[in-house]
Amino acid sequence: MIPPVNHTGDDEAERVLLESFARGEREAFASIYTRHADALLSYGAGLGFDRETLKDALHDIFYKLYATPRLATGVRDVKSYLFRALRNRLINGRRGGQRETSLDPTGREFSIEVSIVDAQIEEEERSRVATEIERYLNELTPRQREAIYLRFIQEFDYDEVARLLDMTPHAARKLVSRAIATIRDHYPLLVIFFRL
Repeated sequence: MIPPVNHTGDDEAERVLLESFARGEREAFASIYTRHADALLSYGAGLGFDRETLKDALHDIFYKLYATPRLATGVRDVKSYLFRALRNRLINGRRGGQRETSLDPTGREFSIEVSIVDAQIEEEERSRVATEIERYLNELTPRQREAIYLRFIQEFDYDEVARLLDMTPHAARKLVSRAIATIRDHYPLLVIFFRL
């Protein structure tokens, strides 16, 4: 039986879905795709890739998973696995499309597009607040923005952030901590946004 879609990141339901898919239940695969496709596209856009490239990469990783269900065995965190797979696919695709091999995957710009959903706030006010938050976030380094995005928007724990950014958990904590300190020093009200 396939558990209902729960976008809060229910790890046990995710594992059950992945195990069901690994046993050959194809509707579990569709549920995994539905749960994560939008977040993966958003993450890829933050990495600076265009929509067509993102859709191709997304379909590549899901096709590979569909064609080889045994890849799902041993995966403990579906969301983290998919984010890592997409990031690697995009970085490798970018390298393959360039003549020089000097691309540093950590040297690209990571951007966060802020969306505020609150029916109480007028459109003008929403736009002003979103613009201010984006301005504050753009003062962080690209690596700090990506870490903040993964930690607070995608709600990855520090171990997952570290794996995605290819660093130690201690370094990931330090990176996020420095970003939060920068934000707190210059824009104390923005810290409240991340706590929400």
